Amino acid sequence: MARIILIIAAVILALLLYRWIKHQPANKRWQYMMIIVGVALLGLVATGKLHWLFALAGALIPALQRIISLVAYLPMLQRMMNSFRGNKPSSGQTSQVDTEYLQMELDHDSGKLSGMVKSGLLSGRNLDDLSIDELLQLRDYYNQSDEDSRLLLENYLDCTHGTNWRSENDSSSHSNNSTSSHTRLSEQEAYAILGLEPGADKKAIITAHKRLIQKLHPDRGGSSYLAIKINRAKDLLINQHSD
Repeated sequence: MARIILIIAAVILALLLYRWIKHQPANKRWQYMMIIVGVALLGLVATGKLHWLFALAGALIPALQRIISLVAYLPMLQRMMNSFRGNKPSSGQTSQVDTEYLQMELDHDSGKLSGMVKSGLLSGRNLDDLSIDELLQLRDYYNQSDEDSRLLLENYLDCTHGTNWRSENDSSSHSNNSTSSHTRLSEQEAYAILGLEPGADKKAIITAHKRLIQKLHPDRGGSSYLAIKINRAKDLLINQHSD
């Protein structure tokens, strides 16, 4: 009975850890996972239970072999699910958000943000090529000149460097609650944000919005600023279809 309770507790703990890791910045997840695995191994060694791990691994090998043999069928299953849901595959699709100084691109498949500096300080440079000090220099520059550029850059920093760069004593480092933008969207910008061609129908707009918001919603560890942009783009285009 005690062993069953321990197994149930271990499963619950594993699920809680999985949910916690899922909400961490993407670039930090593997580090946290390695720390958790390391702590677990040390615990097994300290309690003399390391042989349990080898016994479990031996029992799982046949199951893993079957799982690996099924991996080849995953693309076909995904296409079938997309077809069943009425969604077109998003392979290769991207969304684009422009501000006065920045051009940012979101890959729909990976959720990765990339961008470049359009004008002003460090013009022509790719954000991925900039050091953290250069990115923070840009942020300070945008803090004085363009709010949209600052908010977009801060979201890029959160996605690529976690949130440790934010300083509690820095009054210009705003919380996620201060991510709204009042810049008016054009129809062309709205289509670009959703990764759609101009003239897309209402169903395509709703589908694109749902797919993107699932990746970027703040509750899932995504970007508040981009989530707001995506919602505004959908509202604008849906309202035009309703006219």
